[in-house]
Amino acid sequence: MSLLAISVTGCTSTENGTSDTAGEAVSPERSAPSPADETSTGMDAITMEEAKEIALAHAGLTEADVTFVKAELDTDNGRQEYEIEFYSGNTEYDYEIDASTGDILSYDSDVENYSTSGSIKSGESKTYIGEEKARSIALAKVPRAKESDIRLHLDSEDGVTEYEGSVVYDNVEYEFEIDAATGKIVNWSSEPLLND
Repeated sequence: MSLLAISVTGCTSTENGTSDTAGEAVSPERSAPSPADETSTGMDAITMEEAKEIALAHAGLTEADVTFVKAELDTDNGRQEYEIEFYSGNTEYDYEIDASTGDILSYDSDVENYSTSGSIKSGESKTYIGEEKARSIALAKVPRAKESDIRLHLDSEDGVTEYEGSVVYDNVEYEFEIDAATGKIVNWSSEPLLND
């Protein structure tokens, strides 16, 4: 008698709930992440090593040819980018590479300690004001700006050595060039940053 009740109950639930049973069978598969979901979340950014390789390939150099002095992830106007800096011989290379796409956003190369027949001989030396002093000169022009708001580097072109860089503060970018020997501001400009 109880056996009959079980079989009738089983028949009733099967007849009335065919779609429910099918839904229950499928639901565990739906809750598990698909391989497509897993790959899309991990593929959004390139690694630091990949950014270095992109810069080296663009410069036509190999890792054995260069000395890396800077490789860091930074955010500029809401976009993550790698800042890569390295030397090969007496040439300095600077790259900014989009961390999402691997695109080169900007690059330049400068010959350091540049010398021609009319410039400083190798035995002579020049005293520079130093990076810390150059930072303080630039920051003095932008009240309330902090150390974290400034970027600068030493650049030498046609025998003239300058600290070049920028201060980004309060949605304005100030660009400057400071004579590395005298500390005199050679060039100063500013422009508002546009927010998208």
